[in-house]
Amino acid sequence: MTRGDMPASDRQRLRPLNVRQRLFATTLGLLVLGAGALASVVLWSFAHFFLASAEADLAARTHAIAETAAELLEHRDEARLRILVERYGAQEGIALRVLAPDGRLLATSQHDPREHTIDWTTIPGVAGALAGHEQSGTAKGTLGYDDRIYDTVPIARDGALLGVVRMSRSLAQLQAHTRETVFTVLVALTVILAVGSGFIAWFARGLGRPIQQMRDFAVALGRGELGTRLAIARPDELGELAAELNRMAERLGALEQERRSFLANASHELRTPVSNLRVTLQALDDGAGDDPELRARFLRTAVDETTRLGSLIQDLLDLGHLEAGAARLDRHDVPLRPVLERATRAIEGRALDRRVSLVLDLDEDLAVNIDPERIAQALLCVLDNALKFSPSGGLIEVVARRRGNYAEIAVRDQGPGIADVDRPHVFEQFYTADRSRRRGGTGLGLAIARRIVDAHGGTITVADEQSPGATLVLRLPLAAALTV
Repeated sequence: MTRGDMPASDRQRLRPLNVRQRLFATTLGLLVLGAGALASVVLWSFAHFFLASAEADLAARTHAIAETAAELLEHRDEARLRILVERYGAQEGIALRVLAPDGRLLATSQHDPREHTIDWTTIPGVAGALAGHEQSGTAKGTLGYDDRIYDTVPIARDGALLGVVRMSRSLAQLQAHTRETVFTVLVALTVILAVGSGFIAWFARGLGRPIQQMRDFAVALGRGELGTRLAIARPDELGELAAELNRMAERLGALEQERRSFLANASHELRTPVSNLRVTLQALDDGAGDDPELRARFLRTAVDETTRLGSLIQDLLDLGHLEAGAARLDRHDVPLRPVLERATRAIEGRALDRRVSLVLDLDEDLAVNIDPERIAQALLCVLDNALKFSPSGGLIEVVARRRGNYAEIAVRDQGPGIADVDRPHVFEQFYTADRSRRRGGTGLGLAIARRIVDAHGGTITVADEQSPGATLVLRLPLAAALTV
């Protein structure tokens, strides 16, 4: 059975954890691991410290009693020895015994008759002490009672062994303290985990909510809802990301609006020559071709509209390639003059027909790093635009000068100029805000020129001049040999 065939409840259970849930689980796991490790270290340190302290205290007591017992044994005062043992062994959990050098029990604080039947040399620590070595450790009680710590010290005077003192202490108190400490630590750990879980849940929700909103925002953008915006104001990276996503949505909205405008304008521009062709051909089909003069005029119209349609399609293809980055540039260092002369020669015939003069003025040593074919195309678009708006008998000047690491090319005409309101839009496709600037052509020339120049790392702008006419300025990177 595939996932799609599963019941909804099963699919719900199989859904992966979202970011907030994963963040909560991971952080809580780290908290549990860290708190557990800390609690284990605390408990181990406590038990080790308490046991070491108990052993040190037991050893100190045993040595003190051994000093006193040595004097009593030296004077063979067993009665006072028994009083000494009963006094210091009376504390609960303490067992104190004094043994003779032969292992015989001389005094005990326990008063259990069974003690006199025990072979004390087999009791842990006794044999070593009878051999003259202090012994300590942990063992079962002498009579099989609870676990105990013990310390056994030999009693000697002038190199002679007088006996052995063995003191032991029950571990029940230590174990009780350990249990209390474990309980206290577990309660504290539970409180820490409860408070920590609440804080982690709040923290995960605070991070997860904006991420979820960004995901929903991205899904909405994918559906084409470009008017939505994120209402996330945070002084951190998530806030910066939200602001950047909003700016991206604004740019996408602008691009979408430009795309729709482009499609509408392209459809209109294509429809006009097609409609003219259809009307012309229909007229010829209806008999207009019987008149030779009328037929010739209609055929010229058909040829003109076909040429216009071909130019528009070619411009659209060029613009599409440039915007998609599919147009490859063959850049190398070349002199600028041949490129400018090639572009001016291309419109020279039309300029003569309209009695428009062309003037070329440039520094002789100018060389640029460009693709000559593409830059010639861009210059031709700019010159063609200048020729359209130049009056009969007017002048088009092309002036090229060096400006820093760039070659600056100014193309100036004597036409009606460009209104201030239209300046930001002259390089847009099919821009028609100022109808006086549309005198034939496809309306794509300057858009193509801008994209070619942009691809070279240069700029193309409208000069801010008050004189009659319009001036477009191209800035192209100089050849490597001329850069500073």
